[in-house]
Amino acid sequence: MSAAAIDELVGWALIDERIRQDLLGSRRAEVLARYDLTEEERMWLLQVRAKDLTDFAAAAARWIEHRSERDNHPYPYFPFA
Repeated sequence: MSAAAIDELVGWALIDERIRQDLLGSRRAEVLARYDLTEEERMWLLQVRAKDLTDFAAAAARWIEHRSERDNHPYPYFPFA
């Protein structure tokens, strides 16, 4: 998982208006290509609908949380519990 890359992306978008505009506009794919994201993360982040950076950052945080929970529980059930 590339949580650090997603954090870096959101951090740069906070301080660089051009990155923020591109991320929230039609150049999102170009911005995402600059970061070490998995293909799954890139595809998911391309689909995020956000009216501002707060919405985008909240969606990214949900993605990180979802991935973390999924990665910590590799089985759909606990066979020896």
